[in-house]
Amino acid sequence: MKEFLKGQYDYIFFFYGLSFFFMALICFTMGREKLRKLPWIFLGLFGLFHGLTEWLEMLIIIQGRSRAVSILKLVSLSISFLCLFEFARRGILRIKEKRVSPWAYAPFIILFFLGLKSGLSGLQVSTRYFLGFPAAYAASRIIYEFSKQDKDSGRALTLLGVIMALYSVLTGFVVPQAEFMFSGLLNAESFYQKFGLPVELVRGILMLTATLLLWSYSSTLSEAEYKPQWFSERIRPSKRVISLILIFLLAAGWAFTNRLDYYAGIQMIKKDRLKKDSHLNRLTRELTLLGRATISMSRPSPIREVISQKNPENEEKAKTILEQFKTKFNALDCFLLDAQGMLIASAADSAAEAEKGKSYASRPYFKEAMLGDNGYSFKLGPVYNERIYYVSYPVEAPSGEIIGVAVIVKSILAEPLFQYRLFSITITFFICLIVIIFFIALRKREALFELIKKAHLQLQEVDRMKSDFICVVSHELRTPLTSIRNAADILIKGGPFKRSVDVHEKELLEIILNNVDRQTRMVSDLLDLSKIEAGVMPIVAKPVEIAALVRDTVGSLQAQAEEKKINMAVAYGFPERKVYCDPEHTRRILTNLVVNAIKFTPEHGRITVKVEDAAKEARITVSDTGIGISGDDKEKIFDKFYRSCDEAVQHKKGWGLGLTITKGLVEAQKGKIWLNSTLGKGSSFYFTLPYAAGE
Repeated sequence: MKEFLKGQYDYIFFFYGLSFFFMALICFTMGREKLRKLPWIFLGLFGLFHGLTEWLEMLIIIQGRSRAVSILKLVSLSISFLCLFEFARRGILRIKEKRVSPWAYAPFIILFFLGLKSGLSGLQVSTRYFLGFPAAYAASRIIYEFSKQDKDSGRALTLLGVIMALYSVLTGFVVPQAEFMFSGLLNAESFYQKFGLPVELVRGILMLTATLLLWSYSSTLSEAEYKPQWFSERIRPSKRVISLILIFLLAAGWAFTNRLDYYAGIQMIKKDRLKKDSHLNRLTRELTLLGRATISMSRPSPIREVISQKNPENEEKAKTILEQFKTKFNALDCFLLDAQGMLIASAADSAAEAEKGKSYASRPYFKEAMLGDNGYSFKLGPVYNERIYYVSYPVEAPSGEIIGVAVIVKSILAEPLFQYRLFSITITFFICLIVIIFFIALRKREALFELIKKAHLQLQEVDRMKSDFICVVSHELRTPLTSIRNAADILIKGGPFKRSVDVHEKELLEIILNNVDRQTRMVSDLLDLSKIEAGVMPIVAKPVEIAALVRDTVGSLQAQAEEKKINMAVAYGFPERKVYCDPEHTRRILTNLVVNAIKFTPEHGRITVKVEDAAKEARITVSDTGIGISGDDKEKIFDKFYRSCDEAVQHKKGWGLGLTITKGLVEAQKGKIWLNSTLGKGSSFYFTLPYAAGE
């Protein structure tokens, strides 16, 4: 497992950085209600800059160490921890209502500069000691304290606080190796040797878990259940399923990356073997020289004696020889292993792998050399941060027995390999990003729908209360209006004593009667409208001869049309047929449409009422040559209390309820109503009624 992970540092840093970017995405898309409780936006900034830091480390592994990239990485790391500090500082103000001055940063920043004496590596360590640990620990305390106050968070914030506390220890004390304070004792390499896992992988797993917990907390924004419209109740994706999908994608991306890496390595070796001056051929020639050198040194050779441990004092001489080979072949390292695979001597003092007593018995190049032939191993070196070849050759005793292995380490140009790995990593990144954005957008969409649904229900409740109010008021108004009308009617007839009423008194009483009748009609319309909206309008439907009903209704309105010298006619498009309707409501529908036509048609105009066959229903049309209706008014003409702003309409009497009630009565009888109108040329209103059974 250790050997496998050593070649996976590029993907480990990709996964580590991706976890922080997911955290930033969650924080940046969190609802306003959540943002007011804690300054999550600063935790998002921390995730953004820290994710950038880890990806810069991945760039260093791929392209090699660069001073400019190292400085940029240090700046990004420092900014990320300062953002985490700010999250904690503002969190204290909101949770404990205690103001912490920005000068609280000063001691930590001063201690941060202590790492200057050890260069960039020292600053990397001091950043984690004096900024990373206190910032992460303070943030964990704030989150944990807030979890006790926020009942909606459940255990999500509590676990998030615990994970941030663990992260504070791992990021603050498990640091890169450098000549600064305690980094020589506790660092990333010693952690790897102790636990067999890169500390970056452990941090990445912690932060991915923290991100999922933060996502779980943020999903309580609208108190809406996560029920996407296109998923059934049994298979709708829960947070657990989505988390498993993300983990599966990361694991699949990792496997895909290594598969491409292996394929590219094989192809590169095959191509190199066909080239005269390939990397592999050059290394083979170099290994041939190294093999000859080891044979010539086998008796009596300082290297042979050091390997056989017969003369340990010759270690310096052997090391000098190794350094000469390292210089001659421009190698990264040259070292010797004994027959058990233990490191005996190395030309690289500072290399992490050049630790005396370390076993390399499991390495492929050691096993191949112990069989008496050249050994080759191709991998991403975790120490050298670049692609390297390990090429080995056996060291033989005078008797021919293999007593050890000489190894040369060379860097190679492996751009095609990095292109394959970067291609796979990029694909994995975009797939994971699309998945997380999709589910965030889906959750926000569902939350928005839930809010709209609640608002709609509230509006319906308000509308119902208004209808109930109108109904109650209408009932209460009807009784006094009836009393007023009866009293006025008695007075206009002379009162209880049958006295004569003069002209002036009669005019006043007639005004009272006319206005009472007008108010009574309005109250009746309001009551009917309330019944229609509540769905309780009584419908007494029965088979009715529609032609006869239309003829009688239009005939009763003929006098009104003649007063304005309007020509009104009825046309029948089919023989007598019966429709299934409420005759009283149908008369009212037709009356409202014809009266409106009379009202808005000038003198000498024409009104035509047609009864036509329309498949399974009868269609009645009321057409006029009146003032017409504008385009904007057509969409609102059936709305209650709506009246056009046109002057020709405004001076006409009305409350804007007639067409609303008409539409309600048509639809209550399972019919449809619509209109067609041209401004200045007239209007046509159409409504349908279903035929009675057997028609």
